[in-house]
Amino acid sequence: MSSSDVPHAGFSGLVVVADPEDPVATEVRDFVVESGHEAAVLDVFDAAQMFTVTVDDGAAPVVEPVLPMMLRLPAPPLLRISFDAEFQLNECLAQLWAAAALTAAPVINRPAPGGLGTGVSASGVLTELRAGLPVGSVEVFSSRPPEPEGPAEAAGEAGAGEGTQWWVQDLASWTTRPWPERPAGSGPYRARWSDPDPLFENVVVLGDHAWPCSAVELDGLRLEERSTGIVARLGLELASVVWRISPDLHCAKPVVVEPFPDVEQLRMVWLGLGPQLLKVLFP
Repeated sequence: MSSSDVPHAGFSGLVVVADPEDPVATEVRDFVVESGHEAAVLDVFDAAQMFTVTVDDGAAPVVEPVLPMMLRLPAPPLLRISFDAEFQLNECLAQLWAAAALTAAPVINRPAPGGLGTGVSASGVLTELRAGLPVGSVEVFSSRPPEPEGPAEAAGEAGAGEGTQWWVQDLASWTTRPWPERPAGSGPYRARWSDPDPLFENVVVLGDHAWPCSAVELDGLRLEERSTGIVARLGLELASVVWRISPDLHCAKPVVVEPFPDVEQLRMVWLGLGPQLLKVLFP
């Protein structure tokens, strides 16, 4: 049985496509409703069945109903539950991809022609390449926690070396530990050089607007401007960029792009983000 919201006949508000237990989805829904609009959180299956895509010869595709959408698609299960369940999920994702890509309504994180995914990858190097950034230090993937690979490289911005600590991340649990410690989980693993005691700043981006999460004065680093550029090149609209800041606060390097920021990140900038979100979804 689905735990999605059940939109009434004639519903004309925001459709948030997400796990119904996703705290960001429920917070956005409640905020939109309190602002005087309708909103519902639907899982992938219910959202796909809500829309009809019509394609006729010589005419532009039509998506009905025309409703603003926000996509926060949960990751597929790591292990196949059953062939039938996987087939149904893929069919619903295909329908949802078409509806979200072709609708005339606003869509937060609208799918690209290549699929529902974005340019963000589990590989930091690949994400850097897709975002048009200088590629940093060596990156290693392995079924076992990889030992340090070569010396830490001095790459990226002038004076912003890659650091002297080898960090190992478990790609199933997303926990990260400094070598020789092992992160929780059983792999596979990713490892890369970084600072032993890094300083971070998180910047939340919505379209061409950005909000840093801390009150530290970092205007000279142009983090808001640089973050919006990175997010746009990766095919995202709502995302967060985590920057590693040098101890002297003179240099910054993006280390993580999060296509689905968590509720704590968004709450830190909600006074600016919330009103802008309404402008995007209900122009």
